[in-house]
Amino acid sequence: MKLRYVVGGKVCPPGGEGVPPSTRTRRPRSRALCLAILALLPLAASAQLDIVITRSTQRAIPIAVVPFEWRVTLGLPYDFAEIVEADLERTGQFAPRGRETMITRPTRFSEMRLTNWRIMDVEAVLVGHVSGTEANPTVEFELVDVYAGESLLVYRLQSSRDAFRATAHRIADLVYEQLTGARGMFSTRLAYVQVTPGREEFRLIVADADGQNPIVVLRSTDPIMSPSWSPDGAYLAYVSFEAGYAEVFVQEVATGQRRPLSPDRTSASAPAWSPDGRFLAVARNVNANSDIYIYPIDGGSPRRLTRHSATETEPEFSPDGERVYFTSDRGIGPQVYVVPARGGQAQRVSFTGSYNARPRLQPDRNQIAVVHQQDGRFRIGLMDLRDESLRLLTDGPLDESPSFAPNGRALIFGAGTTAGRGLGVYFIDSGVMRLLRAPEGILREPAWGPYEN
Repeated sequence: MKLRYVVGGKVCPPGGEGVPPSTRTRRPRSRALCLAILALLPLAASAQLDIVITRSTQRAIPIAVVPFEWRVTLGLPYDFAEIVEADLERTGQFAPRGRETMITRPTRFSEMRLTNWRIMDVEAVLVGHVSGTEANPTVEFELVDVYAGESLLVYRLQSSRDAFRATAHRIADLVYEQLTGARGMFSTRLAYVQVTPGREEFRLIVADADGQNPIVVLRSTDPIMSPSWSPDGAYLAYVSFEAGYAEVFVQEVATGQRRPLSPDRTSASAPAWSPDGRFLAVARNVNANSDIYIYPIDGGSPRRLTRHSATETEPEFSPDGERVYFTSDRGIGPQVYVVPARGGQAQRVSFTGSYNARPRLQPDRNQIAVVHQQDGRFRIGLMDLRDESLRLLTDGPLDESPSFAPNGRALIFGAGTTAGRGLGVYFIDSGVMRLLRAPEGILREPAWGPYEN
């Protein structure tokens, strides 16, 4: 399945939980450049995702990714460089030069004439080659600072016939980290729900971070909601309505084996993992009242965390596991509150506007993403916990379910637009927005997976 980029309706080659609660310059030229429910079924080719460019930026590093030389004795060449280039360009922080503009195509630093690349106004060049056999190839590459005239990165990776795309994403991760100082996110995975109206079919899908290699891990005629990754990326917790009510399940992604979180099949929703993977915070409905409970993953009785007549839902652990953020309408409209994970008094943390919900903490930063309502439009905002300021990232009108990439540099969300529902990806450092959409059905409830071993 080949990735397609759509800009203004034209198809270009690569390079170029739910309902809201109340509605139930260029860089310096230097080293700093420095359930018996059909699990694990391949998604049909027609479910390929398009990437629609909805915002762009001019502040991008000009780079070149030279096609890698294929020195493998058997097998057709694989274009590692194409995937690396697409990964980097998608962030909006890099502006790859087209292959047609390359005067030469070196495979290592020693073969480069730096003057040629300086004429092209390129600041960094990635070169490489693939040797060995098709079944067990070795990928060697170098990242060159054109103006400093030195290698920033020299690396060798072992791959396999079945891991070519994964290897290319790994290369992009290494380049991204070298040039930005932040860990790359291209080798991570996404989970999301695809809904096919008319057929009443819901599919929980896991895919690469670029939307490719989608796999259906759960298929049902009843709603599936709120997928949440375990910290090690091995499990997904989610909500299923197959029993006629909201019930949380925990499923191993690789095998499809799953079990209900609670043996008494309690009505619960909005699962969120603790950082150590030992607990799930959920919104449990008891006597028509929703509160936050903490469930041990390995069994045992849940512990009630909040006690209020209001609706408490959408929990989120802090990175240290010491606090739990959640949505509550105990005030005027839904707002974000925080409570010690061991129990105690809840404190309100959101104050801008009358509606802030679905809090998600940004890794390594004092900010949380929320769904903010303004003038009847549901938009994704970024709230600073230090001064309570709110910066709106999206335009709506019905955006939902924000989820951060594990490096905190990108945010995926359910994007409700006039063109239908897809998945929006906002790259925070560049301000670039992408929209992933499927040829059929609607996409929603995205969750960005963690780094995996």
